[in-house]
Amino acid sequence: MKITASQVKELRDRTGAGMMDCRKALVESEGNLDEAVEVLRKAGAAKAAKKAGRVAAEGLVDAEIMADGTAVLVEVNCETDFVARNESFRSFVSNIKSTVAADGAENVAAKVDTQRTELVATIGENINVRRAERFAADSANFAYVHPGNRIAVILKLEGGDGSEAMTSFGKDLCFHIAAMNPLCTSPDDVPSDVIEQEKRIARDQLMAEGKPEAMIEKIIPGKLKRFYKDRCLLNQEAAMGDDGVTNQALLDQLVKSIDTPVHVSGFIRYELGEGIEKKEDNLAAEVAAMTGGA
Repeated sequence: MKITASQVKELRDRTGAGMMDCRKALVESEGNLDEAVEVLRKAGAAKAAKKAGRVAAEGLVDAEIMADGTAVLVEVNCETDFVARNESFRSFVSNIKSTVAADGAENVAAKVDTQRTELVATIGENINVRRAERFAADSANFAYVHPGNRIAVILKLEGGDGSEAMTSFGKDLCFHIAAMNPLCTSPDDVPSDVIEQEKRIARDQLMAEGKPEAMIEKIIPGKLKRFYKDRCLLNQEAAMGDDGVTNQALLDQLVKSIDTPVHVSGFIRYELGEGIEKKEDNLAAEVAAMTGGA
């Protein structure tokens, strides 16, 4: 059966698949467009399965405050930064954000897997919906995405009055979280195992310096105080404030100026690819393997 260029174009417009893939699907389906779409979907699933084992550590993280005030944060990975700039890939990420906003973050990868499989077949790289979070629109939510989409933050503030001063504080605090990567909000939120680990590290260092036991016990609280200053959001010096001014001090100033309590009730920070073990390319080893070590 003769397959026309217009049929190939129509199938390509509907699926985004390559021209040769569309022609093959039309030949297999004897020119039936609906059947050709199904052929391409099956082929796409097979391609996606083959690519599933390939490391996907590039991509992008994105955050957005949706129209209803819901805060959404997602990370979607691909294999190269070239694909991360692809409009189809970015449209896929946008659809994921909408899904998370509407249905929550749980099992979001399964909810969009059909679209992901089709995109893998079209783009030719492994794509992984790695993680997502959502803050409900029951408080003041803020979001920040660092240029390049490699770091993104969502922040939740309870209380306040929605004033310009509060909005400015929330935006600045989001930027600070992106830049300084705090572990948690305050010392009260630091997990007990982390505190014990810091105590052990401090103790080992002081013993190595020959400090007596009685002195070590007096020094450790000061070490912990320094740890809190370095890793707890409200104890950190504000990235957007004057030198030496902490985020807690700026929060206190805000509360005093608007005469309404405000609390930092949560934040989440994503950094692209954190925790993913990336494959280290060794060109010399690859060439040696191809030439039998010659």
